[in-house]
Amino acid sequence: MTNPIPSAGETTIIGLPAINVLPITTTGDRPLTQEDLDTITRLSEGTALLISARGAVSGSRYLLDEDEITVGRDPRADILLDDSTVSRQHAVFRRVNGQFFVVDAGSLNGTYVNRQRVDQAPLKNGDEIMIGKFRLVFFTKSAIISQ
Repeated sequence: MTNPIPSAGETTIIGLPAINVLPITTTGDRPLTQEDLDTITRLSEGTALLISARGAVSGSRYLLDEDEITVGRDPRADILLDDSTVSRQHAVFRRVNGQFFVVDAGSLNGTYVNRQRVDQAPLKNGDEIMIGKFRLVFFTKSAIISQ
């Protein structure tokens, strides 16, 4: 039998400086980096950015700069998410009159926006799109307020 290690009876408190977090997204598992913020700031009008917050590709960025961007497990998809939880043709991001939408393409596991299953949904800054086990957060240039 071993004897317990005696404690000093004291605790140490370490003071850390406050961290300011931009209120861009509250659902993402991965905080935005300064490089992410710089990339969002440089987006052209009419484009958007998806930043992966969870999954094997966490931190990856996908530019939405065309009227239709396909997502799926198929190697021909514009955004390839290679996992069995993703259908071959899972979803489509569509740009209509400058507004972006996500449209489920008949996937088995569904497409979710902010944890709600959708067939089609308009997107706004900070929305979290879940495709299989991947979580992508949507941003346009307007997500960053210049001061």
